[in-house]
Amino acid sequence: MLHIHFGAGRLGLGLVAPILRSEGASLFILNRAVSAGNVTGGTSVDPARRNALLQDHPRKTYVLKTPGGDGQVRERVTYDGFFTYAHREDVPQIVRHILEQSPRAKEGVVVTASVLTAEHYEPVVQALNTLSEAKAAADDRVGDLYLIACENTVSAAEVLEHDRFSGMLTETTRAHTHCVHALVDRVCVELEEAEVDGVPTLVVMAEEYAALKLKAGPESEGLERLLQGTGATFSHHLEIEKDIKGWLLNGSHWLIALTAFQETRGNANLKLNAWLAEHPNHRLFAEEVISEMRDGVEALLLAEPRYAAFVHDVNVTDYLHKAATAILARFEANEDTIARILARFRAPTPDAISTVEQFIGRFLSRIEGPITAFERKHGTPPVSTTHSLFNLFRLQANGMYVDSNRSEAS
Repeated sequence: MLHIHFGAGRLGLGLVAPILRSEGASLFILNRAVSAGNVTGGTSVDPARRNALLQDHPRKTYVLKTPGGDGQVRERVTYDGFFTYAHREDVPQIVRHILEQSPRAKEGVVVTASVLTAEHYEPVVQALNTLSEAKAAADDRVGDLYLIACENTVSAAEVLEHDRFSGMLTETTRAHTHCVHALVDRVCVELEEAEVDGVPTLVVMAEEYAALKLKAGPESEGLERLLQGTGATFSHHLEIEKDIKGWLLNGSHWLIALTAFQETRGNANLKLNAWLAEHPNHRLFAEEVISEMRDGVEALLLAEPRYAAFVHDVNVTDYLHKAATAILARFEANEDTIARILARFRAPTPDAISTVEQFIGRFLSRIEGPITAFERKHGTPPVSTTHSLFNLFRLQANGMYVDSNRSEAS
């Protein structure tokens, strides 16, 4: 298998590249020569240095470590090449070079991207066009072609259907590309540099938990065979599981983080797991938020007809109980800062006047459904969740955002 991944950020390096590794597979990583700002915050290693570490490593290796762990290397990730591109026109030449270097392409080609929005997939589309042309010209040299968008904010199908690419995508690409929907889940908190085995090496600080779930169905039948031996799994209910993750994990995470941020008077450098361990009431509050969200999610799943197949196939109560237990354990284990968790909670500026509006819109999409279902079931709003919503108002009233330079607060 040939795996080409776009995006050398925390998620791409911390989850996508390592979880899709298998014996004999080739991995090539591509990234822009000059990276734009990241809405989820910067890293200790700047983009230029990160690129240099990946390009210059003599063994083409970076490593994973556990945040707050013993500092030991947990996993080594080897790759066959790292390329940067300054312009979209650079991508076809890079991809043709990769095909020349990778005979495994005839087994199948998986193109993944950790890119937040569909309109930024232009280099990926260029790569798909080049791969499709090669497949059409010499079918035995390039196997089945799959596109996986490895961000929960966008799907592969949305990319190919986006108006921006209507004139760029070739008919060959549309005919040969199998779009596979994905759910990604791993907290990757930082990129650092360390000397490993005597060589300056890029370090990805990522939690041990990792999940890459792909949509099971006709479009992914060949991919299931191709990815045997990797850490990827397949689900017939992927869209619903993605909703559940957004509500129960992401919604709870933001609710708890908002209260921790408010109670520490805007300390963006605060690590959430330290706050949870600081006082028994903090952990109890987190338990209550997750329990309320779990209760609301269950009520929502049981009430809405569109979730009937999932409810039929899965023991919903047991599924959500296990998920909630695991989520709290992850929150307690991960050294994840408020600045990263609430990275989008930024003060409006003349150049970005809608930051709060965008944050609240995203926040509501993660909590409104379960809260409404909880209230419908119990006749009263969830207490701890409502407390966090009031803390959001308090933070806004006091002008406390993650970029408000109040991180020295105690």
